[in-house]
Amino acid sequence: MHAYRLLRRKGEGTFAEVLAAENTATKEQVAIKCMKQTYASTTSVDSMREVQALRRLMPHPNIVRLQEVLFDKPTGKLALVFELLSFNLYELIRGR
Repeated sequence: MHAYRLLRRKGEGTFAEVLAAENTATKEQVAIKCMKQTYASTTSVDSMREVQALRRLMPHPNIVRLQEVLFDKPTGKLALVFELLSFNLYELIRGR
């Protein structure tokens, strides 16, 4: 996660916390979804339904783009790096 500089917290849900960050090399702003659950191996991460679905659906103009999967073996922590959007689906629906 040292390739990213954390900017602010975007939100939190039951399974994860979302942070806004900046890629230190490209200066691109991204959203990092930090999962609360820990995982035993990269095999268990790759078998997650969310990761499988996002990989299969890329590139689709209506699906948020998964840029990178960050897995820390010693701690079992998982973070998914996405393109940063201005709002989420819930905020869009609520605003109508």
